Amino acid sequence: MTAIACPRCGANVAPDQDWCLDCGAAARTRLCPTPNWRAPIAALAVVALLAGIGLAVAFVALTNDSTKAPVTSTAATAPAVATEPTAAPPPTTPPTTATTPLTTGTAPPPAATTGQK
Repeated sequence: MTAIACPRCGANVAPDQDWCLDCGAAARTRLCPTPNWRAPIAALAVVALLAGIGLAVAFVALTNDSTKAPVTSTAATAPAVATEPTAAPPPTTPPTTATTPLTTGTAPPPAATTGQK
């Protein structure tokens, strides 16, 4: 093998060298170009921008105070009709149950049966 010229700087590269000793470029090896990150970064920026716009619109819509309060005037208006307050129902109390003492030694009377099913 014979010496070749470096593709970057033109220096002589020995047959057993893979890299140029002057500039450091690959003499016999093909290098892949770096990946292009512009398109993914641009797409991410567009998505972030649209999300920010959506959040801003939602914030404005939620905090919109465009409804106007009713206008109260001090001018003479129709007299207010007096209404009587409605009477509240009397408070209900829970029914009280009277307890009778159990008697011992007596059984309750048997239930009457009519014989019909």
